[in-house]
Amino acid sequence: MQFLQKEKRHYLTDEFIGTEQGCGIFIPANKALYRFVQENPSHTDHAQVASKALIIGRSLAASVERRTKDEEDGYEGSTGGFYSRLAESICSSDVGLEASLLPVGERLAGSVCTAVDKVHSRLCEAISAVTNKDASSFASKYLHFHYPTLFPMVDSRAREALKWIADEEGLVFAPTTAGMSKNYATYVDFYIRVRSLFEEELGREISLRQMDNILLNRYDNWV
Repeated sequence: MQFLQKEKRHYLTDEFIGTEQGCGIFIPANKALYRFVQENPSHTDHAQVASKALIIGRSLAASVERRTKDEEDGYEGSTGGFYSRLAESICSSDVGLEASLLPVGERLAGSVCTAVDKVHSRLCEAISAVTNKDASSFASKYLHFHYPTLFPMVDSRAREALKWIADEEGLVFAPTTAGMSKNYATYVDFYIRVRSLFEEELGREISLRQMDNILLNRYDNWV
């Protein structure tokens, strides 16, 4: 009996996979962000937290800053005022405590996902206490630069690319609900399932950053 060989995924190219620091012209910028966070790792130092939130949010188009008055909390003020409030909320939360329990440097899989989801949830709560908005995307990106082997970055483009892959592979993925902070666990679960498919074809492991490279390159190149 002759079996049909599954067609290779045409987008799993070296160009799309990239490196641990991203791919293309933004590799130097990503390197700078990783280095900045490594040099300022605290979750309880107000200045470090405020600076990281500002730089990561604006660099990755995921800023949580609000500059207009909110009818409910009356917030209106400068950039410095907003990030001071945000840093205070994060520093006084359980983010630092929960993050200290993370298996830093380990591969995202199995029971590790539970700890990852918990830290992401705590950070979202701290941010939403200031912004009154869902902060899943920003939180995932903020945490990724602290723990690049543990936190996939949630991005609308990556979610759409995952939806394409789900359709191609006969899998089920809900791209809209997965964008909410309470569903980060759902996003991560599907994300690592897809990573396993890619690794099986490539015959090697790929990092979370390389997974993000693949997803974003698929979306940006519409392939």
